[in-house]
Amino acid sequence: MSQVPLRKRVRVKTLLLVLLCGWLLSLHLTILLHHGPDGASQAVGDALLARNAETGSANAVTSVVVSYRGFDTLGEVTVLFLAATGIGMLFGSRPRDEQGARVPVRSPPNEMMVTGTRLLFPVLLLFGVYIVVHGHLSPGGGFQGGVIIATAFFLRMLADPGFILDHARIGLLEALSGSGFVLFGLIGLVLLSTGTFLGNFLPHPVSAMGQLLSAGVIPLIYMLVGVKVGAEVGAIFQDMLARD
Repeated sequence: MSQVPLRKRVRVKTLLLVLLCGWLLSLHLTILLHHGPDGASQAVGDALLARNAETGSANAVTSVVVSYRGFDTLGEVTVLFLAATGIGMLFGSRPRDEQGARVPVRSPPNEMMVTGTRLLFPVLLLFGVYIVVHGHLSPGGGFQGGVIIATAFFLRMLADPGFILDHARIGLLEALSGSGFVLFGLIGLVLLSTGTFLGNFLPHPVSAMGQLLSAGVIPLIYMLVGVKVGAEVGAIFQDMLARD
């Protein structure tokens, strides 16, 4: 038998963490068994669906993400910005030769990659813009459309080693879109007619639901989110290719 004292073999912090996790699991199971799998969330979901007409958006998910859950969306955009900044710092340097010049490490693309990118690039751009603009009408929105647009530029960077995104312009797009998002949120917060962050202060009649020009400020917010997400994800791709 080991001669190590029990207090050294069993770490108190680890034991407390295990007990805490066990207590949380028991509490969660108790709630599920008492209310059922959907009992705790069904009432909230029904309430949000009943109030969806307030936003004038045909997509109830958009109403939750951009209006009722606006602070969470702001946090998600902030997390993406921090991730892009961290990756930029991680891949910011490239190998150099003895004279201090950067060493090219990317091999030239083949003809299939070049031809395929020429065909897909405009299609992906158009599809990404469509997803962003129609986010209040159908599944999609700023996050999804922004990633699609960034993917189009990623293929362009793979097919053309000389194509490089300008970090100054990307930073400007990020700053403008992020500032616009916060500005719209503050306007909705200070106006007496809304009084909430990202409040829908533009006209959004229910009769216009389902039309492209509807849902008030929600499509504009999604456009800002799409620009910000596209710029940040594109910067991540650029940094990774520059380091590769």
